[in-house]
Amino acid sequence: MPALIRGIKHDDPIAIYRGEKVLSVSRRLGKICDALGNLDFAIDIFYALYLPYPLLLPASDVAEESELSYRILKSIMESEEFRQLRLLTIANSTISTLVSASFIDTLSRELSREGLLLDKEQAEAGVSEPSLNAIVKEGLRQVTKEARSIKRLQQLVAFGTQAGIGSVFDLEECGDDVIKLARDADVQRLLDVLSLFPRIARKVKRRVMPFSRGEIRGYDIGSDLERIVPTELALPKLLFRIKYFESKLLLYEKLIPKDIGPLYVLVDKSGSMEGEKIRWAKATALALLIKARREGRDFFLRFFDGMPHALTRVPKRMRSDEVIDLLKYLSRVKSGGGTDITKAIVTACDDLKGPKVGGVVDVILITDGEDNISDLLVTRKLRSANARLVTVMVMGENRSLKNVSDFYLRVTKLNEGDILRVVEA
Repeated sequence: MPALIRGIKHDDPIAIYRGEKVLSVSRRLGKICDALGNLDFAIDIFYALYLPYPLLLPASDVAEESELSYRILKSIMESEEFRQLRLLTIANSTISTLVSASFIDTLSRELSREGLLLDKEQAEAGVSEPSLNAIVKEGLRQVTKEARSIKRLQQLVAFGTQAGIGSVFDLEECGDDVIKLARDADVQRLLDVLSLFPRIARKVKRRVMPFSRGEIRGYDIGSDLERIVPTELALPKLLFRIKYFESKLLLYEKLIPKDIGPLYVLVDKSGSMEGEKIRWAKATALALLIKARREGRDFFLRFFDGMPHALTRVPKRMRSDEVIDLLKYLSRVKSGGGTDITKAIVTACDDLKGPKVGGVVDVILITDGEDNISDLLVTRKLRSANARLVTVMVMGENRSLKNVSDFYLRVTKLNEGDILRVVEA
């Protein structure tokens, strides 16, 4: 079937690759009706989203076998919802691929729900224009919501990537999982915290220390010959020696990242944390992941109630499955159970006593619990793990925790401002 968008060739290897990727992801999401599950339509829908100014062929140039695909594509491209959606997809191949796959799956389900286009015979029978337009509009409305979440996931991956750390994350490789997460209402609310990106970036900077063979960041004055600016070597010998002995040579300022340990987050999921408290705690955990990415640190997360639950670790070099698993885990966790803060802190310290982690570890405890902790045991464990305890008390007070914490923060409003206060701590 010839292309329905001007300038696109369906036999081009790149176009074929894009179309096959779209179909691969959409088929993993569910059954696709025959009218939509073909390579040519997948290519056209991808480029309709990806190109800055896609143009449909005139209706007179469309072959009879392409008529239904043309009607669907025309209905899509003429809708206001489509123009809004393209603000997220233009020139972004990853999001265009995932949104195309999601739209094919969504449209297939909408058409099937209406009893239309289940097979080729029904496709040939035709669909009324008003029905088709209504179904396309509803499909685009659903997909636009998902596209915003996919965009935020992409930002989460890219944010805080430092030179030499990088990311081996590929959203397309686990596209079906990404789309399923984007459709989850709890995950959509959780990803709202990513609107804090710019403010977190301003508050959190990677810690550095001077080093004669580090990265050049500016200029300095001194006598360290390893950092000398070459122009100083052109000075007369006498003047050079005077500047050297007076430590007034022009030098490069060289820095290397400071060795700091991982960031370990403990979140109370006991029954008293139900509702807004647990939602705020999850959003704060995600913001702390951004902080860890920004500072080039490993990130650990463990929920607890009367006992510690499974440990989740996201290393500096994030893999796709690690980030997806973390978001799945956050969306699944529900509040319930008792509270044992001492056991949670001891478990965290034991986790950190394994392989050498280097530098001081920040243990962030988020809880509302009134629990009498074992002061001596907790203090000894924190010291043995070279850990600093930051307690975030959610709408409550705990004097014994305050005594053993290096930093104690009370939050009462459970808003974005409180999240930023925790990140800054």
